[in-house]
Amino acid sequence: MSRPAVDRRPGLIGPALVLVVAVFAAFAPTLQNGFVLWDDDMILTDNTDFRGLSPSHLRWMFTTFLGGQYQPLTWMSFAVDNALWGMSAAGYHLTSLALHVANAVLVYILIRTLLARTAVGSRALHAAAIAGALAFAIHPLRVESVAWATARRDVLSGLFYLLTILTYLRMAYERDRGGGWSPWFVASLACFTLSLLAKTWGVTLPFVLLALDVYPLRRWSRGALAEKAAYGVVAAAGVIVTLLMLRHFSDVKSLAQHGLFARAAQAAYGLCFYAWKTVVPLNLSPLYMIEPTLDPFRPRYVACALAVLVTGTALVALRRRVPWALAAAACYAVVVAPMLGVMQTGPQIAADRYTYLACLPWAVLAAAALHRWPRFFPLAAAALVVLGVLTWRQTTIWKDTPALWEHALRVDPDDYFAHLNLGWERQVHGDLEGAYRRYDEALRINPKFTLALNNRGNVSQARGNYDAAIADFTAAIEANPQYASPYMNRGTLRLAQEDLDGALADLNEAVRLDPEDGRNYNNRALARQAKGDVTGALADYREALARFPPGTPGRPMIEQNLADLQAAVRARH
Repeated sequence: MSRPAVDRRPGLIGPALVLVVAVFAAFAPTLQNGFVLWDDDMILTDNTDFRGLSPSHLRWMFTTFLGGQYQPLTWMSFAVDNALWGMSAAGYHLTSLALHVANAVLVYILIRTLLARTAVGSRALHAAAIAGALAFAIHPLRVESVAWATARRDVLSGLFYLLTILTYLRMAYERDRGGGWSPWFVASLACFTLSLLAKTWGVTLPFVLLALDVYPLRRWSRGALAEKAAYGVVAAAGVIVTLLMLRHFSDVKSLAQHGLFARAAQAAYGLCFYAWKTVVPLNLSPLYMIEPTLDPFRPRYVACALAVLVTGTALVALRRRVPWALAAAACYAVVVAPMLGVMQTGPQIAADRYTYLACLPWAVLAAAALHRWPRFFPLAAAALVVLGVLTWRQTTIWKDTPALWEHALRVDPDDYFAHLNLGWERQVHGDLEGAYRRYDEALRINPKFTLALNNRGNVSQARGNYDAAIADFTAAIEANPQYASPYMNRGTLRLAQEDLDGALADLNEAVRLDPEDGRNYNNRALARQAKGDVTGALADYREALARFPPGTPGRPMIEQNLADLQAAVRARH
């Protein structure tokens, strides 16, 4: 008598437990880490706008570009954290780590699903999928996205990005078996929308799905192409939001500042940099500085451009023999493309966090290689142990502000942003002398560093050296005329020196450049009041209050200023 067939494939619980234990072990130090002065202050510790889920809080979340991102879903996750943990850093890190663990499990499912399309099922397949998921999850390049509280958007967006692909694969499977309309299609689009609401970096997903259609799904057709139209509409909305976001920033480099050749060189460098750091994840830093003027003909940029050209040509030529290589490389390039400097903002030429989604194809290839050559499992296990140890060490670097930026200076002694942040950390703790030295060092490396000029001016003012402060604020304005803060600072200092015309000129410019900062209106109100412009002062105080909701720091002072002026007006009449 024949026996019924038995499905001996491992379930999900066992692999999930392996991944949970391994990932939590590798990232355990993050639960001891605090917030750092690398946007955590602006996004979390000094920001009260996200602390609640009321209609006004939600309105703010869906309309703000604070921190250089459109991320309403991420703000909502922070609001939930605040309700659970208050402002305890450990709670925020725990949530980010839990999301990363969930992503590791989803990567396992994704790899298992993709390998099943091209390989015969076996226990080796599932073991290879676990190894691939670990290669993704406990790689040191993931540390920045997990251990940096502000980078919550990466792991949250990644969660829905992975769910988008998995639900798409389920939809494709059903359609390939003759099915018609599938609810998985709607689910996939919904997950894609949520991913973009956490962070808009996934706008190139439709091209990734097209690449998967070619290989390994082998379902390229007009119908498959038409399916992507709906994803394209969602992606287009994400692009529009990104372009609107860029309008709010004064440090977006124009073509005159960062030409087409420089951008192409930066893109080629990024493609090579991330691939190299995936293989050799050493000397990782929170900030890889871009040169003030990038010379595309420097040897390292020429070498990277040649490497990209030769590799791309070879992959296209060998596409029939090794279609998996071209598919993986195409997905990698497409995912990382928005972060390669096409729209250059900020001081970085590259960032570890940009690899969170982009390097997924390499994890899939690693798993496929292990399944093809299982004799390399012992070597893979040793490599994973090394990755886990490196990840543990890299996580400790994010313990606090001094640890983070002292490490950055060990990697790059000319990192003037590291000196800036160490200076701000000293300034926050009242060490004006230490702060001044750090700002001085940053300006030695980059004499036109606007942020350091502005901050050194503040320190000089606090130390009573007003002439030096005015000089630094003026130099900051000359270095970047679109930066509002030095106008506000110089205007406020001029007001204190009773230079009312100069103060008003500066504060008018500060309001024009940053109309959302209530401090600009409050300070201009003081200047107008000193000039005898009562109507203008009253209007400015009210504008300032509109930007300081009840309960926010600074509002009581503005309320008192307004009340004093109103009392003076009543007494006069």
